[in-house]
Amino acid sequence: MLIPREKPCLEGLNSYYLHLEKFIEHMQGEIGSGAIHCLSSNLEMVIYFNEYEVISSLLQEKGGAANFASSSEIARSFFYNSSCAVAVYQLDAHAIFFWAQMPAFQRAKAALKSTEIPLPDLIFRLRQKQFSGFIDVQLVKKNDGGTLFFNEGNRIGGSYTWGKGGMSTSDEDYNSLISRVQLNEGIFTFGSFVKE
Repeated sequence: MLIPREKPCLEGLNSYYLHLEKFIEHMQGEIGSGAIHCLSSNLEMVIYFNEYEVISSLLQEKGGAANFASSSEIARSFFYNSSCAVAVYQLDAHAIFFWAQMPAFQRAKAALKSTEIPLPDLIFRLRQKQFSGFIDVQLVKKNDGGTLFFNEGNRIGGSYTWGKGGMSTSDEDYNSLISRVQLNEGIFTFGSFVKE
């Protein structure tokens, strides 16, 4: 499962103390649109919402594939039947539908290091291959990095640990990620969007 790299606007909560519907309603009024991330020992779930509605819910059992829940009842059932840690991410209006309707993806088993290939070279190669998916960039010595998204070789945005809103299209954020990787070793993992 992929979640925004930005710092949660709310974390350290437990589902045991929360009434899901009222909590979503409160967050809709408080932040507008966002994602509620729930994590238990055997299941992970993300509920995407905007100020008007719950857009989608994504569930993943440990070791399984992430799937959109066919009904809100499935998400409710998981939320109330398991004790899970809860965090909330604020997502901009233009980012919420990207996250809430992200295509299924296949993660590559291997990871690359920035010592093997510089990030700009890697992006250049992916552009040549018309890559659609994401590169997850994690700095080795710091809890820092970002996720870059691509559609047919073009960079469409990124989610960064220092950013806001879940989908920055700014060259400044992108260049900041590149310079951080040049100063500290980075590890790159990939996900390719699966064509339906």
